[in-house]
Amino acid sequence: MRLLVRRALPLALSLATLSACHHSTTTPADPRPTVTAYDAFWADFDRTYPYFTVKQVDWQAARALRERAAGAATDSALVWLMREAVAPLRDMHVWFKRPDGSQVASTTPSRVANWSSDAWRGTIPLLDWHQGVSNWGWGRRGDVGYLTIGAWNDAQVRLADVDAALDSLRAMRMLVLDVRANGGGNDALALQVAARFTTQTREFGAVRYRNGPGHDDFGAWQGRTLGPRGSWQFTKPVLLLIGARCASSNETFIAAMKQLPNVTLLGDTTGGGTANPREVHLVVGGRDTGWRYSVSQWQERLADGALIEWNGIAPAVRVDWDPARVAAGRDPVLEAAFARAGAPLPR
Repeated sequence: MRLLVRRALPLALSLATLSACHHSTTTPADPRPTVTAYDAFWADFDRTYPYFTVKQVDWQAARALRERAAGAATDSALVWLMREAVAPLRDMHVWFKRPDGSQVASTTPSRVANWSSDAWRGTIPLLDWHQGVSNWGWGRRGDVGYLTIGAWNDAQVRLADVDAALDSLRAMRMLVLDVRANGGGNDALALQVAARFTTQTREFGAVRYRNGPGHDDFGAWQGRTLGPRGSWQFTKPVLLLIGARCASSNETFIAAMKQLPNVTLLGDTTGGGTANPREVHLVVGGRDTGWRYSVSQWQERLADGALIEWNGIAPAVRVDWDPARVAAGRDPVLEAAFARAGAPLPR
C-alpha cells in the first residue's frame, strides 16, 4: 500500500451513473450517534473520493444505508455497514482497520497474480543469489543481472543497499528487474531507485485532487517527473517484470520506468490501484472507537493520459502464467525473461 503516506472479479455495480453536476445533499444533524458517524463517513467520501464518475457509482444511493446505522449495536456492525457502502467502488485503497491494527479490505482482487513464492524460490537457485536484508535481493546469470524488490518499504529496503547491488551489477549486459511481488509503499523510495536508470529528466504522469463539492470538481493536473540520481546510471537494456500484484506506489514506479527507452515491461498487466489514501479515525458520540477507515484522494494517470485505477499498466511483452511450470516449482515469467535476455535458465 502507498505510504505518501499512500501508496478482481468485479462486484456488480448496481448503482446508477452519476451526473457531472452532482452536489452533496445537506441533511439535518441526527441525534443518534451511529447515524451521525455514518453521515460524517458518507460526507467525507462525497467531498474527497475522486473516482465516482469514472466508476459510474452513485454515492447518493449509499445514503439510504444511514437509517440502518441507527440499529448498529456495536462498532463492528457500523463498520460492516460502511464496508457495504463502499464495496461498489472496488478500491484496494479503501479499507478499515480494527483497534488492534489488523486490516479489513473493502474488496477482494480476483485476478491470478503471476508470482508464486514457491515457484520463485525454486528458480532463483539457478542464479548467483545474494539475499538482501528482507524481501529483496540480487543475482546474476552470466552477463545478465537480476534485482528484485518486494515492497517500497524503508524498513525493509535501504536505498544505500540497493545502490550497492547496482554497483555489483554495473558490468552486466542487461538487467532483469523484478517487482511482481511488490504491492507498493513509499513512492519517494521507489522513484529514487527509478532515478538510477535515467540520464535526463522526464515527465511520466500526473495526479489531481478534488477541489469542490461536485464529483467532477478537480484541481489542475500536477505533472510528475523523474530525474537522474547517483554518480552513474544503468542505461543498458532492462526487462521490468510486472503483474497483477503490482499496485499503488509500485505502479508509480512502473509508470516512471515505462518512459525510459532502455526499459521493456514484461509479464502481465498491473493491479490498477493508485489513490494516495488518507486514514480517518471513526468517532461515535464523541468516542474514538479505535477503528479507522481510509478514503482515496487522487487520480493518477500515465504520460499518455490513461488513468491507472482499474486499468493498470500493460506489459510490452506478455507472458502467460503456466500452472504446469509453477506446479513443478519453477517461475515461468522469470524463465521467459532470462530466455529473452539470452541467458536461458536450465529446465
